[in-house]
Amino acid sequence: IKLNYLKKEYTDEASKLFKNDKKYIGFSITGGHPTRKKEMSMKAIIEVANYYSEKNYVPTFLIEEKYKEKINMIKKLVKNPFFPEHLVHSSFKNPFLVIAIAQKLNSAISIDNGIMHMLTLAGTKTAIFFNKSSDKFKPLNENKSRIYCSEKNKTKRIEDLTSEEIIEFVKDFI
Repeated sequence: IKLNYLKKEYTDEASKLFKNDKKYIGFSITGGHPTRKKEMSMKAIIEVANYYSEKNYVPTFLIEEKYKEKINMIKKLVKNPFFPEHLVHSSFKNPFLVIAIAQKLNSAISIDNGIMHMLTLAGTKTAIFFNKSSDKFKPLNENKSRIYCSEKNKTKRIEDLTSEEIIEFVKDFI
């Protein structure tokens, strides 16, 4: 499944934000539901983002502005971070813009969250990290997804993964 139609105003807005001669890797790292722990450590995220920055990708963060502490940490510690949603007028800030942005990404790394679904609707190749498996929350575009599930594989919970383990999981996919 891929969303094939977006209003031109959103695709045009996303096009203004991205340069055609650069490669972009998306990061969706925050989870909305407070009772389900499912975020990777910030240390691991920063190290993975820097790893891809060294490989000439632009680490592109899809993160709401309310996460000021995480955003400031990323801006301070990640080489060349990009926050495209933060650069647009508030009238564009909605899921349609996120999908249009996702269509500009070469690939993405995401936890189990709402943006993960927008990434897969955009047809973006996405490595997704789950703690618990659930058919209810699986991505719609499974052929463009690689799924890490700690519960199913009896492996480390995502908050305990090191940057090396994340990179190893995504390296031949991203």
